[in-house]
Amino acid sequence: MSKESATRRSRLKTVQSSSSLRSGASRPAMWRVLEIHKIIRTGKHPNCSTLAKEIEVTPKTIQRDVSFMRDQLGLPLEYHVIKHGYYYTQEVHEFPMLHLSRNDLVALFLARHALEPVRGTKLERMLADSFSKIAEACPGEVSIQWHELDEAFSVKASGVLPADVTLFGDLLDAVMACREVSFDYHKLTGSKPEHRTIQPYHVGQIEHGWYLLAYDLGRKGMRTFALQRITNLQVLKSKFQRNPRFNARDHLGGGFGVWSYDDKENQAHEISIRFEGYAARVVAERMWHPSQAIRKLKQDGSVIEFQAMLSGLEEITRWVLSWGSKAKVLGPPELKKRVREEVVRMAANA
Repeated sequence: MSKESATRRSRLKTVQSSSSLRSGASRPAMWRVLEIHKIIRTGKHPNCSTLAKEIEVTPKTIQRDVSFMRDQLGLPLEYHVIKHGYYYTQEVHEFPMLHLSRNDLVALFLARHALEPVRGTKLERMLADSFSKIAEACPGEVSIQWHELDEAFSVKASGVLPADVTLFGDLLDAVMACREVSFDYHKLTGSKPEHRTIQPYHVGQIEHGWYLLAYDLGRKGMRTFALQRITNLQVLKSKFQRNPRFNARDHLGGGFGVWSYDDKENQAHEISIRFEGYAARVVAERMWHPSQAIRKLKQDGSVIEFQAMLSGLEEITRWVLSWGSKAKVLGPPELKKRVREEVVRMAANA
């Protein structure tokens, strides 16, 4: 390589580097702060150099942004001396720049249903990222899964009924104010509604439906209630003290979906299911449970083994049946027995 050619390459590299830095610096400062916040929440302990490289600004700019986050926004941001990077000393449920009120959440609930007519269009894909960012700012007592814009709560031909919105709003008030509530609840297996008095802990969108996680005073344990099966809701004057150790994700972690299990029923089940064909590819593409592990039985991915550790078998039984002949239960024996018995009952009704 000639000296002149080497000089040109060096100049080009300098220009590209400068352009790259300008592209990050030209973005709004709040965009950089949000990006830093998002990266730190991953738990990778980034420092000024790694953040500067990823966001395409100088380390000095990152240092100013970090100082702003810590001193002006009051975020629990510290530098880990051993891991040489920044981290949050406690969980940050909502970003301090964006506080969502009860009315904001009700508006989001309504907006969610307003998107039904644009399902599958480019507009839906454009809005998905925006709603995901808004959802991250939800209070800790509320969780909304905006990343999958499909059926949630109850989509009716005539739209969202006023009763749905009233129920949603009243429950939000009760959860945030730690007020006890009473209502009639119709269990899936029940012949008629039962009256419940509960302490509401969390309202969340789980498995594409809206659910309430609450402490049932009559049954003396945490329970999960589907909002569409709640009627005659009354917010009571009595208040309660929320258990600071409660975490919605941990509460549902042992089940496969919305089911949770009391300590009396808690039993670890090592689940192993063989999938093939299209089912193998679909199952491998998604996160179904925090404990899942997927092993390819064929190099091309056409046959896989799905493994998970669950506390109960009700929902996993229905999940296996939904895949038909493309799924085969390898263990445990109790799950194989449940699936086999259900298939026999289905055949008898065919």
